[in-house]
Amino acid sequence: MGKLNMGILGGFSGTVGTVVGSTNKNGDDIIRAKSKKSRPASSVGQVKQQTKFGLVTGCMQGLNPVLKSGMKQAASSENISPFNFACRYALTNAISGTDEQPELDYSKVIVSVGKLSRISGATAVNANGNIEFSWSDKVENAVGELTDHVSLVVFNVSNGELSYSEGEHLRSAKTATLPAPYSEMGDKLLFYLYFQSATMPTLVSTSQYLGNAVVA
Repeated sequence: MGKLNMGILGGFSGTVGTVVGSTNKNGDDIIRAKSKKSRPASSVGQVKQQTKFGLVTGCMQGLNPVLKSGMKQAASSENISPFNFACRYALTNAISGTDEQPELDYSKVIVSVGKLSRISGATAVNANGNIEFSWSDKVENAVGELTDHVSLVVFNVSNGELSYSEGEHLRSAKTATLPAPYSEMGDKLLFYLYFQSATMPTLVSTSQYLGNAVVA
């Protein structure tokens, strides 16, 4: 706070820009900085939403390298980033538990969205640190080709480590092995698979969750 004995025009009262002028009981002209409005505390609803958002973004940050290709086409059609598209989907579809203790349902998290057909019967098994994937190569009456690539994803949700392959395996191979990411005992590994056209890389299938395994 400052005191004006005599300015160019003497003292002033009221607010000018970022300062406030006034006169005290002794007749002194006083200036002080304009007080900043305090930000209101977040409401209970806002805190709950922030908790859910943090849960989702924490997971999606680790999966982001996969989202960049798996979500590219769907996200570009809405003029948003693949990461934001994936987060929005998860917030809408993959939150379970209660408002006070929300959880992320990993079976409803997706890492790709597209029009290629999904297949039934795909599996993933942890075999001493190597994840063995298998799937059907059936394409009759479905949108897809035997030359489609198979994208495999192993995500350690406990520490954010990721192992994935894109373009290395064909649908026709029906099996592939992917090393697990860095893990420690008790970590949870999530398994996902999706198909990607060999001739149109942005044409993919919606990802399939193949289960999880706890590292022993």
